[in-house]
Parts: sequence; structure tokens; C-alpha cells
Amino acid sequence: MAPARRSTLGYVVAFAVAFGTIGATAQVNRSELDSLMFFKTYTSHRVSSYDRTGANDDGTSGNKIQAGQTRTLAEIQGPGVITHIWFTIATPEAYHLKKLVMRIYWDGETNPSVEAPVGDFFGLGLGKYMLYESGPLSVGSQKALNSYFAMPFRRSARIAVTNDGERPVDAFYFNIDYQSHRALPDDVAYFHAQFRQAVTIAYRQLQLLAGPKYGISWIYNYSPTDEMPQPAQTHQQFQQHE
Repeated sequence: MAPARRSTLGYVVAFAVAFGTIGATAQVNRSELDSLMFFKTYTSHRVSSYDRTGANDDGTSGNKIQAGQTRTLAEIQGPGVITHIWFTIATPEAYHLKKLVMRIYWDGETNPSVEAPVGDFFGLGLGKYMLYESGPLSVGSQKALNSYFAMPFRRSARIAVTNDGERPVDAFYFNIDYQSHRALPDDVAYFHAQFRQAVTIAYRQLQLLAGPKYGISWIYNYSPTDEMPQPAQTHQQFQQHE
């Protein structure tokens, strides 16, 4: 019975990315090199986990993220655009990429526009580190997690991480690069990302994301193996903070 059941069940982890559309205008697409000749009206900034005392505790190992704790990594005043997020995490806890949940809030909202396990957000849906390169996301050596999605905000941005694991995070290194603008165009859309996880059943539809006001794309991972935590366990951990 077990083999037959596995033939009709799949294990899907979906990470949906959407930009809420406000309007549509014609835009000129320029490469980064082509845009160097144009004057910029913004200034570049970084929020980092560097040691404020001048010592070498850049990942705040002296102030570990405890089990069940939520820590705000950055609070940024707008208008602005987050252009790069880099994380490197030091912890012995297994599947910590599934147990650390990132949430991002735009313009003082109470419900996050981005809510996903750190691993799924950075394309590691199986909860294990794998090296890869892509345009918006990459994982480099030394477990370097990188996101290059442009994330605009008009009034404020807040990025927080919750440790849903059982052990403290020994060190959480991060750089969050952003641009500070005088104003943003009216047709700039907000970035949204949501995590979904379910056991699929043959011939039954699985809704990944709904909303008529969004331009949608998604990255999803499929695993028929038993290498990942069971869906109910991870789902329960994820729902604790909703």
C-alpha cells in the first residue's frame, strides 16, 4: 500500500513572489553597465551586523537569537529601495533554514508582506545548503545567502527574523543594502513573498497564490524524498507567529 500511495502523492514547497501593481508605464531597460553614464538621484546605504564596539563579533555571537525569539535586523526610513540582502548563519541546529522565518513589513504595516523560512526565500527548499547562481538569488561559499530582488518602500521598511528552532543561533551575519530616494514613482510596485507547503493529491488543484492586483512569478521546489521535515511539523512552526 505504501508504494502505491507514494505514486499519487507529491511533496510541494512553493515560494511565491509577487509585485503589487499600481500602474503601468513604458520603461527603458538598461543594463547596469549602460546605466553608469546617468546621474543618480539616490544615495546608497547599508545596515549590517558589524560589531559596533570595533571588535570582531560581527555576527553578534555574544547576543544570540534564542529559541522562540524574534529579532529586528533593520528599520529603514523611506522612500527607498532595498537592493541586496546577504545572510550567513552559524548554528548547529539541523534544518535551521526551515526554522528561521524572515518577515518584512512595508510602511508600518502590521501584517508582513514577506513571510517565508529563510531557506525557502533564498531558494533552498529542502532545508540544506546547495551552491547555485541566478539573477535574483544565489548561494555562495561559506553558506552565503544572497537576494538581489528590488524591494521599494515609501515610508519605512522593517526586516525581522524569528527563531522557531530549539537551539540558539550562535551567530547571524547580515548586510542589507538599500538606496535612499527623494521620492518613488507612482507606478513602483511593492514586493511580496509568501511560503506555502502542502502534500499534493493526484488530479486535485493546489492554489499557490491568489490576488488580481499582483504581477506574479514563483519559484517552487518538489521533493518526493523523506529528507525534509514532515509538512505538518513545519506548517505548525510557521503558523505560530501569524
